[in-house]
Amino acid sequence: MGVITVNLFLDKRTSKEGAGIVKWLVSFDGKQRLFTTGIKVQDEDWAFLKKHKSGIPGQVKNDYRRKLWNMLYGNYFEEEYTGKEVEGFLARAKSIISNLGDDFSFELFAYKIGMFGQERKPTENGKDKNNVVAALKLKAAFMTEQGRIGNATSYLSAAASLIRFSESFTIIQRHEYLNFIAPKGKTVAAEDLVMKFEHLTPQLLTIYERWMLKHGKAAKSKKGKALPASLTTVGIYGRHIRSVFNDAIENGIVGRDLYPFTKNRYTIPAGNNTKKALTKVEVLKIMEYQCTPGMEQRSRDLWVFSYLCNGMNINDICRLRWEDIQADKLTFVRQKTARSRKSNQTRIKVTLFPETLSIIDRWTNGDRHPRKHVFPFLENDMEALRERIIISQVIKITNQYMRGIAKELKIERDVNTYSARHSFATILLQSEAPLAFISQSLGHTSISTTESYLGSFDDEKTKKYLSALL
Repeated sequence: MGVITVNLFLDKRTSKEGAGIVKWLVSFDGKQRLFTTGIKVQDEDWAFLKKHKSGIPGQVKNDYRRKLWNMLYGNYFEEEYTGKEVEGFLARAKSIISNLGDDFSFELFAYKIGMFGQERKPTENGKDKNNVVAALKLKAAFMTEQGRIGNATSYLSAAASLIRFSESFTIIQRHEYLNFIAPKGKTVAAEDLVMKFEHLTPQLLTIYERWMLKHGKAAKSKKGKALPASLTTVGIYGRHIRSVFNDAIENGIVGRDLYPFTKNRYTIPAGNNTKKALTKVEVLKIMEYQCTPGMEQRSRDLWVFSYLCNGMNINDICRLRWEDIQADKLTFVRQKTARSRKSNQTRIKVTLFPETLSIIDRWTNGDRHPRKHVFPFLENDMEALRERIIISQVIKITNQYMRGIAKELKIERDVNTYSARHSFATILLQSEAPLAFISQSLGHTSISTTESYLGSFDDEKTKKYLSALL
């Protein structure tokens, strides 16, 4: 593992009032990323803190500065979630980095730092019930308990995005959008800018969408700047916000009459679906490619296994057990839908080709106990977060080597694990397989979902079909 450092940094780029937001500045592998603490500090207070970061003098009587120093550099009593004394922000970040060890990544650090205190639900006084950001974090905590780490991380990212959005408001916008007026002489911190469910009007959601398309991707370093987020990301965050809004209605926190997500009010954008399918000729080139033994061979094998096994994604491949295989047949339930449709967990049936059986034989560890995993990535007693780390690493390595193979073969498309699934669907369609069969093979419950996977027909097929016109 490379050297990882973390310091506190005052980001003044979004402030015009002689203040800034305190952020963690994390350096790793030659890259830097900023993560917000949500604490707003005036210039003079920050200068004092930097001067005395190794220890605050006993003669300092300013209670605010002492409390601020304890929060950032010492320990403090955290009331909102834990109800106990906890590490200050700098020590907390260092502990997380130490605990992650060789598994460290910026994404996992963001997840861990965002989940601080979320192992306990907000206090029963209901103080956080009408708080969109708190609701997103609570939903993330619930998903973490279910082992749905990927979804939890996405909800935390949506929460962080809303925090950055509210931090960008001018004084007038704070009042207009959040009905917030800062008390005279009081420093405004991020936690003071509470976004309630009734604040989520169609107008504010439209402004948030425009802001995301300009500044939605946070700066990766203190010298960097925010970049536009994709329309797909806007759509994902919008659906997360809609989900917690629906929960708030169900729990009686906000009235249904204020629901903003309708066609006549605000419509969540749908991302542009870039077709990722390869041609059959390109797929065959990949299958015939002479790989270097080791990671290149494993990566190509996993890609081919995915393609030939109904476009099975790497998450499901890693979780396959020997009990799922009977002779030349394989059945499995997609992890993506296993929890969302508990009453309709259709098992997808896959026919195993000689090529896929050879891949299994090449990479299995030899123990074919029914409850053992087919591929040697996961163990039965692993925690959900550890499983997520390993699967993410397998996907990352596979994509890295597959792009190298594509370059060698002069395939100009982006060849990654997801392209195997799209190629499976599109090549079947172009071979005139029924759409219902393709949909069933992919494990979709809706034909419209399947249609979004399918690439366009090539020129040969287009000419063939159009010839029927004359």
